[in-house]
Amino acid sequence: MVINNALLKEMAASCGIGQLGVVSAAPLLYTHRRLQRRLDENRSTPFEENNPAKRLSPATLPGNYRSIITVAIPYAAPEKPMPFKPDQPRGKVARCARGIDYHRLVEEKSFQLAKLIANKSTAEISYRVLCDRSPLLERELAFKAKLGLIGENCTLINPRYGSYVTLGTILVDREIEPEHPAPLKKHCLRCGACRRACPTGAITEPYILNPHLCLSYLTQASGIFPRELRAKLGQKVYGCDCCQEACPLNNKVESSPYRELAFSFFPAEPLLHAMLTMTQKEFKMTIELTSAGWRGKTTLQRNAVIAAGNSGNKTMVPLLTRLLQNDTRPVIRLHTAWALGKLGGAKARFALGKARQNDPEDSVKKEAHKSLLEQE
Repeated sequence: MVINNALLKEMAASCGIGQLGVVSAAPLLYTHRRLQRRLDENRSTPFEENNPAKRLSPATLPGNYRSIITVAIPYAAPEKPMPFKPDQPRGKVARCARGIDYHRLVEEKSFQLAKLIANKSTAEISYRVLCDRSPLLERELAFKAKLGLIGENCTLINPRYGSYVTLGTILVDREIEPEHPAPLKKHCLRCGACRRACPTGAITEPYILNPHLCLSYLTQASGIFPRELRAKLGQKVYGCDCCQEACPLNNKVESSPYRELAFSFFPAEPLLHAMLTMTQKEFKMTIELTSAGWRGKTTLQRNAVIAAGNSGNKTMVPLLTRLLQNDTRPVIRLHTAWALGKLGGAKARFALGKARQNDPEDSVKKEAHKSLLEQE
């Protein structure tokens, strides 16, 4: 049985999926060298599969899949932050995390489509829906399916919604009638705007990204944030849109059809004080419902502490002092010592002096010592 392509697109539209493409499940052998270079140059992360063979084909996954349906769904998130008075220090949240968790949206829409396909079929169909939870190269599959071009900053840029899209895949064990989509009208301008906009130089050359310099990755990585990059984080508490905002191809893109789902569980510019004092219950009712929620409260509060230090606003000193003295998490106290050092002043120095002497963790004592030395 071969699935009719026209019917597939009709069913996708009924599910609210407007950007869809299909490719065969044949291995993406041409990407093997690129993946191996990534490993050789130590540009892989704990978030990804490091065996190139498992990334090239669904053959390594359970099931005899023959076709891959790729979908691109624009973020269900506010495009612009609400205007606020600059009376209290605020953080910055990347567009992908401002609304409902995009994983849920993509998976829900994809499951709807997969079930329609199964119901229309005269034979039993096996399928699997994936979004950020498989080793497959979703971006490369979307590019092959003509859903967008790949920019110098390594993002897929969709003709309608720019790079503000989330990708998902539906693996099916049936062939889908081949289509021959027209070539994309746009291509990466190779203007270098994204590379110049990156605060850390993470885009080391066109189409090459070093995640260990990428602020978006670093805001998600747990543990100690690299000291030499903390000042470059600025006010960011989750993600980084600098390279996307600089891309000319993201100008005048269409608004997301999912705007009605864009309730700000995680505001574009959250109050840092509120982030640093929120309870676990408050976290579960707000940020945990977004794509940032998987990272957990501690890592996001670590980022908020750094943002407070970068804010230059000394009204944060009393709260940071309390965190340094009373918080039970060493990673929070360590970054708080750094932030107090950035803000400076007699009260900050006094708190740092006490931490240098009394904190139970050597790493926190060393951070407090460094912060004191930098103020002398």
